[in-house]
Amino acid sequence: MRKFCLILVLVFLFEVGTAASNAVVAGPMLKLTPSSGSHNNGSTFEVTVGVDSGTAKSMAVDAFLTFDASKLEVVSIENPASPAFVFTMGKNIYNSDGKMDMSFNPSGDSTLSESTVIKGDLAVIKFKAKNTGTARVDFTCQAGSTIDTNIFDNQGIDVIDCASNLNGSYTITAASGGTTADDPTTAPTAVPTTVVNNVTAAP
Repeated sequence: MRKFCLILVLVFLFEVGTAASNAVVAGPMLKLTPSSGSHNNGSTFEVTVGVDSGTAKSMAVDAFLTFDASKLEVVSIENPASPAFVFTMGKNIYNSDGKMDMSFNPSGDSTLSESTVIKGDLAVIKFKAKNTGTARVDFTCQAGSTIDTNIFDNQGIDVIDCASNLNGSYTITAASGGTTADDPTTAPTAVPTTVVNNVTAAP
């Protein structure tokens, strides 16, 4: 009986090990959080750019993104409360082209001598919705390219796994109707008047 139980335990451990080895592990990647959502036309909302270099040490990160310029406008790109990389080497917004890019490193100098395993937030993008429909926000990433979204290791090699990047898709809906002080939906009621001896008086 004891031998039979031992065999069962060994079989179980073998199956667990096999499943673990076959599991798909995401490589070094960038992500948008939240990656989806619904927002009223005319409203603003925030999306955080995050990074996870896995086990690779990184000395710099570039994030190049495209967005639907007919439905979204980038209002600003700000630092998160606790940035994964403290130093920013540039934040550029091209609303007319539906593009933006930003670069980060841990040291803030041109030598990029420092490197570290990195996981956390890089930037917070504030969008303004300007038309209804589905608006995508995607990382521009191509394997082997160093002029798009990258995670550079301590040898200056781009180690990002483009397929692991988490892009975004946001639904822009028409704002709910209603009467507001600045935009009345009904005309004011006219007050009748009476003219007596060239003097206008309300009843």
